[in-house]
Amino acid sequence: MSKSLTKKDLKPIERNTPSFRKTKRLGWLTRLPIIKQIYRKKHFPRGFDVEAGQYIPVNLRVGDYESEVIPLKLMDHFIENAGTIVIIPCPCRVSMDCKNHDKNLGCVWMGKGAANMDLENLPSMVEGRYATKEETKEHVRTALKDGLVPALGKLRGDAVGLKVLDFEDEFMNFCFCCSCCCVMAGMKYGNSDYKNYIKRMKGVKVTADPEKCVGCGECFKVCIYNGLKMVKGKAVHTENCLGCGHCEATCPNDAISITFDDNMNVDEVIDEIIQRYETIVDISG
Repeated sequence: MSKSLTKKDLKPIERNTPSFRKTKRLGWLTRLPIIKQIYRKKHFPRGFDVEAGQYIPVNLRVGDYESEVIPLKLMDHFIENAGTIVIIPCPCRVSMDCKNHDKNLGCVWMGKGAANMDLENLPSMVEGRYATKEETKEHVRTALKDGLVPALGKLRGDAVGLKVLDFEDEFMNFCFCCSCCCVMAGMKYGNSDYKNYIKRMKGVKVTADPEKCVGCGECFKVCIYNGLKMVKGKAVHTENCLGCGHCEATCPNDAISITFDDNMNVDEVIDEIIQRYETIVDISG
């Protein structure tokens, strides 16, 4: 390393906006045992089994899919089965005035919940629009080319925030996250409840090559979930890593790689993810 890194060097980029500061403040409060219980009762009254979140590493290729980005198989499946689709600009990138990625490459909402969204009064001064399946597939592919990391979500908080709680079980989305603006970074300040419903894709391995790693700390700046630690001047991934892929894309020395376990069948893993969502959400409306 050219210099000794401080704790400040290894912190993610802090978002200095009112919404992020509020997220950070409330996150720390939810770590207190009594507040944690109150928070659970309010935000997860039906438990965690009806919640689901999933990052899909954008550059993951394996086996028969070497020439095809894996997220497309997943997202195309849900797009084909969605009765209603709404696309909105990314609220995170709009509110943060993102300079690195297209703000219009935002969220895809599906199901009867999407059909009942008030498209003229959405958060962060964005406006939604109904989209065809063909338009949505093109949107997805453009977002991936822009380097954004897709995330699937069926979360009660989304239904509350978009005022469609009556359709909680008929509402899911794809987000396209950038490390510079994603509000999910605030999750790292809260308690560990998110681990009950936000999962790493099974079979995904994220590793840092100690021979290539120079300990520059660039990967720490973009890690959303505190999934890294520095050991003897080298980056090492921890159990908090959700395999989003931001660190791999950021590393200037190609020291980080995302691979798929050779002993696992990628089709079975994808089918398992699809089944996980279809068990708790119906987007056919």
